[in-house]
Amino acid sequence: MLPTQTETPSTCSLRTFRTQSSSSIVQARRTVQQLRIEASIERIKVSKASSELMRYCGEHAKNDPLLMGIPASENPFKDKKPCTVL
Repeated sequence: MLPTQTETPSTCSLRTFRTQSSSSIVQARRTVQQLRIEASIERIKVSKASSELMRYCGEHAKNDPLLMGIPASENPFKDKKPCTVL
């Protein structure tokens, strides 16, 4: 903001300080809100998470096309005709 004719430089700087102060308060409130959200997240130990992940992968490996592959008869991306070069 530009100072008006009736404002002194100290009044202008006070207004700037208040604006900066209120924006920093808003930023601090956002930070506190985000920290509260992160603090409320349930956490588990890495050892437990990794063992559960390994168990899940072992149970679902037979249904994973990246591990087991897709039978040629069921592959929708396989060409139906051979490629011919002219």
